Amino acid sequence: MHVAEEIRAEAVALIDHHALGLWKPSDADRRAAVSLFRFLETGLPLNGEQIRSVLVAAEPSPGVSESLLGLLRATAALLDETTAADGPAGRDAVDHVCLLLDALALTRPAGK
Repeated sequence: MHVAEEIRAEAVALIDHHALGLWKPSDADRRAAVSLFRFLETGLPLNGEQIRSVLVAAEPSPGVSESLLGLLRATAALLDETTAADGPAGRDAVDHVCLLLDALALTRPAGK
């Protein structure tokens, strides 16, 4: 899934499933998104190392969905490939992943 178009498509699918209520992100999903959202709030571009640092903390956590983990792993790999990440398709893919992170970070924790 290192191809930018596939990353974008997966991010769009997760955004749609979340908006339609077909996917209910777990608290672990939300915590991972909030951690990455904090990087985005700095105004600096997201990079692969930031994603991997969040994944190290998130992966042992039960409840982080495989689809989100896979998407974030692929995004980190894409960001490591500077030429691909800097191209129009790469930027579009990362923008959609950031939109997903925004949506998840703003989701209310379960039971609230």
